[in-house]
Amino acid sequence: MLWGMVSRSLVAGCGRTALVCLFATVSWCAAQNTSTQQQPAAQSQQQQPSSPAPAAPPPAQTNQPLQLHDLPPDSHTLTPEQQAEARREQAIQAALQLARLQARWGPEMSTPGLSTSLVETGRTKTPDGATQISYHVTGNGYTPGDSLSLVRWPLNAESDVVMRGITLDPNGTAICPEKPLAPVPTSPGAPPQPAPKGPECRTVMAPGQPVVVTETVAEGEPVRIALIDNDRQKGAATTLVPFPRANEDKGCRLQVMLGLKDASMVLVEGTGFPPKTPLKLEVTNNGHTRTLNPTATDTGRFVVVDMPAQQGEDAGSATVRFAGITHVPSLEDSKNPAPADPACAPAVTFPWGKGSYRVQ
Repeated sequence: MLWGMVSRSLVAGCGRTALVCLFATVSWCAAQNTSTQQQPAAQSQQQQPSSPAPAAPPPAQTNQPLQLHDLPPDSHTLTPEQQAEARREQAIQAALQLARLQARWGPEMSTPGLSTSLVETGRTKTPDGATQISYHVTGNGYTPGDSLSLVRWPLNAESDVVMRGITLDPNGTAICPEKPLAPVPTSPGAPPQPAPKGPECRTVMAPGQPVVVTETVAEGEPVRIALIDNDRQKGAATTLVPFPRANEDKGCRLQVMLGLKDASMVLVEGTGFPPKTPLKLEVTNNGHTRTLNPTATDTGRFVVVDMPAQQGEDAGSATVRFAGITHVPSLEDSKNPAPADPACAPAVTFPWGKGSYRVQ
């Protein structure tokens, strides 16, 4: 199940700036699968001799026709168990790549000097009882008159340009202008830029009005949006969790964010921890306990991925808790003793698996 979810969700990186990389959505898993399938063919082509080999004498004729069971086994054929293990490994690697991209969605991958944010404007109940939240989009640091595109990245889907041709008013609120914005002239000799994807804002909303983003989400589900210029040369992204699944204790905070709707992959974020320090988290899941070992940044923050699904189980409940500093013995301990364990002990419990995704 994880493989199918990740293959539909993954946003791949590329060799350009972080901003462009994370906005370029491609079927990374499908490409990986294709290359895996093509690899044996490529190897067989490389093994072909460059010149014809001498013809072998014809085999002696026999009265018995050659049967399939007489053929030698193919040493390169994977057993069903090996194929399942290969698919599982591909799923894990794809999930880790997805988690890395989700963790970077925000200031880390934004153009320096630019930022964007979501400002809540109201909440209403849908007919089925879910909470629908409305937001205005704001931006800071953009050039006046910039023609921008709004990108959204929901769970279990690729990021997508939902509208283009928007701009910022004097207060920094994203609006659809009354008239189309003039295209930005390109530098002499620069290659022509492809037309931005996504509908023009005037075709999906009233001109002159603020851009409104509406969401219905589950507990721990992040809302991810970005504003990028139509040439995809600059922009800023932000992540907001309307219903956090988090716990804070004595200044240390743990938060569990959904990476996939069924929580088969989650991001555990910590803030307020000792800077540049290896830490220990314990994850207890359906009676099993394992350890995660993130290292806090110079601001005391970390993000680590966890995949709580257990073999033979399709649902459960997991608890992640801070279990102190990871102490690594060193000859330098006498000169630079390790810091004492923080007094905090935050812990967060979350459901995972079939039936665990429920909008608030």
